[in-house]
Amino acid sequence: MRRNWYAAGLLLLLILAVYSAGVYVDRSLRALDQELASAYACAEQGAYRQARDTFRETARDAQRSSKLWLLLIRRSLVDQLNQTLATLPHYATEENRSDLAVETARAREQARQMRLSFFGRL
Repeated sequence: MRRNWYAAGLLLLLILAVYSAGVYVDRSLRALDQELASAYACAEQGAYRQARDTFRETARDAQRSSKLWLLLIRRSLVDQLNQTLATLPHYATEENRSDLAVETARAREQARQMRLSFFGRL
């Protein structure tokens, strides 16, 4: 009888761990998407310096989150996102507005793919 209780306890811990991981992935990727949208909006308004700073901060935040994302999501997806985020500040100029739009959309899509990669397995 005790073994059943241990098994139930372990199952409950596993369910809580997966749920907590899902909450973390969802919140962190939604925040990333909002930061990208905010930075791009700054660039559209002509505040390129603020957009560059926001893109850099977003890339730093993603780099910090990557340590945990790598445990939960395929490494190739995380690496692709980090590479794209690293290039965004360089595109935040008036001459590169169309490139910035494309690269920002790519980063947002990569974040969406990461989210789907985690939740698609459940």
